[in-house]
Amino acid sequence: MNTTASLGTRWRQARRPSVAVVTCQKYPHLYEEDRPLLGALRERGIAARPVLWDSPDVAWQDHDLVLVRSPWDYPSRPREFLAWYQGVSTVTTIINSYAAVQSNQHKSYLRDLWHAGAPVIPTEVIKRPSAAARVVAQYGWPEAVLKPAISMGGRGVHRLSSADLKALDASSTGDWVVQPLLRRVQDEGEFSLVYINGRPSHAVRKVPARGEIRIQEAHGGAHAPYPLGLELLAVGDAIIDAARARDELIVRVDLIRNDEGNLLLGELELTSPRLFFCHHVSAIRTLADAVYARLAQTDN
Repeated sequence: MNTTASLGTRWRQARRPSVAVVTCQKYPHLYEEDRPLLGALRERGIAARPVLWDSPDVAWQDHDLVLVRSPWDYPSRPREFLAWYQGVSTVTTIINSYAAVQSNQHKSYLRDLWHAGAPVIPTEVIKRPSAAARVVAQYGWPEAVLKPAISMGGRGVHRLSSADLKALDASSTGDWVVQPLLRRVQDEGEFSLVYINGRPSHAVRKVPARGEIRIQEAHGGAHAPYPLGLELLAVGDAIIDAARARDELIVRVDLIRNDEGNLLLGELELTSPRLFFCHHVSAIRTLADAVYARLAQTDN
């Protein structure tokens, strides 16, 4: 009997496996695009429910698997979140892995990948925003972008030319990253390539509002499905392999084109990537199948 059939038989004889799908207080029933995932998991005999990551009443060890989806308040409490993640990883299986999330939370991973020769937007880490001027002068970048090293959703992103660095220094509480501004993002936008269980699933193109560089909807951006072309796949695969993320269940690779026409990594999302199921509904079934397969692996 194959593993999947064997697992299904054991579930019917005992209890349904339990999966906690992790979210935050802003999205207690999961982010809208992810809600159909609960039904897809239940169709596969899995007891799935949304759970707040910071709830004090959850017995995480009672879940066979914890799937992290939308805990999107974690940048305001990064140490607490990472401690929670590590703790859960010691009592059950959590996806993605703690090691991946630990290395991905701070954007210094971009600097490390760039220095290792991967196709990444040049990135340096600084302790205070005013140090960005020195980095820009060192590399001769015509214009640069400043970002908090722990953030998401375009929060705290500044064009260096318009940033009040003294004010940012005064209010800064953590590290920052500085990168050259890739001007083509204003016209062409950013391409997001989604991997599920190590395989490319689908892609979207995200474009900013006029005059903006941030592509998120909260800043006026828009998104649409985009074909999985050979160029995207080649760069995405190179990034996934360079980051040793092929074994992670859900990964999003965000790419921006530079002035020379080359696609470079802007962000590698391993912690809780939005997967844009709104454009690719079939990917929900792909993810549910992948979760089922991971449960089979942990049951052996």
